[in-house]
Amino acid sequence: MSKPNKAKLQQQKKGKKSTTTATTTKKELTSEEYIQQGEKYASEYHFDKALSSFENALKLDPINTLVMDTIGEILVENGDIENAKTYFLKSIKTDPEDSPSKYMNLGQLVGGDDALNCYRKGIQIMERELKQLIKEQGSKYNDLQHIPRPLKSSSPVGEDDDGEDTVYESDEDDPIIILKQQLCSALCSISELYLTDQCFDDDAEDQCESNLKRAIGYSPNSPEPYSLMASMKISQVKNQEAIEYLNKSYQLWEHSDIDDRPEFDYRFNISLLFIELKENRTAVDILEQLVNEQDNIAELWYTLGVVYNNLNEPLSAQECLITSKELLKIAAPQGRDEELEHLTNTLLKKVEIDVSKLSPEEIEALNNDNDEDEAEQEEMDE
Repeated sequence: MSKPNKAKLQQQKKGKKSTTTATTTKKELTSEEYIQQGEKYASEYHFDKALSSFENALKLDPINTLVMDTIGEILVENGDIENAKTYFLKSIKTDPEDSPSKYMNLGQLVGGDDALNCYRKGIQIMERELKQLIKEQGSKYNDLQHIPRPLKSSSPVGEDDDGEDTVYESDEDDPIIILKQQLCSALCSISELYLTDQCFDDDAEDQCESNLKRAIGYSPNSPEPYSLMASMKISQVKNQEAIEYLNKSYQLWEHSDIDDRPEFDYRFNISLLFIELKENRTAVDILEQLVNEQDNIAELWYTLGVVYNNLNEPLSAQECLITSKELLKIAAPQGRDEELEHLTNTLLKKVEIDVSKLSPEEIEALNNDNDEDEAEQEEMDE
C-alpha cells in the first residue's frame, strides 16, 4: 500500500476549509429582504423570480397576509387562477379584516353569489378604513359620500347650470380620494354582476341602480358608473336616459390628454354603446381617436366603417373597410377571423355600390369635408 501524498492531502484540506468558510459566510436573507427582492423583480416584470422571492418570504413569515395576497396577484398575472384562489382564501382565513384587496381580487376570480359576498366584504372594510381616515385627517367633505350635482348632459363638465365652477376632487395623492375611487370601482363591480351573472335576481335592477348611485356619490368624476348606468337604462329600453348618462361619462374624458383617458378597451366599448343608441357622430369621434392611437386593429376599422355607413358617408366607410380588409389579410397567417372577414366584405360590397352612385361633385365635396375633419382632428391632438 503506497503512502498518501502529503502535499495532495494538504491541498484537499485547504479546499475543504475554503468551502466551509464560504458556506459559513453566506448570509441568509430575512423575510423583509426577500420581500424587497420580490418587489424589485416584479417591477422589472420578472414574475417567476418575484414569485420565488415572495414564497421564500412567506416561509420565514408564514402569517404575513400581505405576502399571500401578493403571491396571489402574481399567480393571476401568470394565469394560474386556481392557485391564486388558494392564496387569497388562505389570506382571508389568516386575517379576514386586515385588507379589502384580497376580497376584491378573489371576487374577480369567482362568480355569482361568491363574487357578491367578496365585493361586499371588501367594501365593508374600505368604508371602515375611510371613516378612520376622515377621523384622523379630516376631509373636505362632511359626509362619507360626496353628493354629485344633478345629471344634465347639456351642462359642460366643471360648471353648474348657473355657470359657476363646481368644486371637484383633484388631489390624486389624497388617500381619502384614492379610497373613494376604490369604493367606486368596487360598487361598479357589484353592479356589473347584476347586469350579467345576477341579472335574473328579483331585485337585480334595484341593486344595480342603488350601487351605481353610491359609486357616483363616492367618485362623481369617474366615468365608469355613468356608463354602467347607461347600460342598465338600455336594458330597460330607456334610451333617452341612457344617452344622458353615456354623454356624462364621455364628457368626463372627452378632452383629456391621452395619458389621462380611460383604457383603450373601455373607450371602444363606450363607442359601441353610442352606436347602439344611434349616436353615431359621437361614436365616430371616439373611434377616430382610437385609430389615431392604434391603427392596426381590424375590428376597430370595421366598426368605424359601420358608423360612417350609418351616417351615409360611403367614401369614409369604404376607406375604413378597405383598411380592415388589408389588416385581416396581414393577420391571416396567425389565425383567420372568418366572421370579421365576412362582415367586412359584405358591408364593403354594399358601400362600393353606394360610392359608385355618387357624382364627381359629391365625391369632391365629401373629400373636402374629410380634409377639414382631419385638420380639426390634428389640431385637437396637438
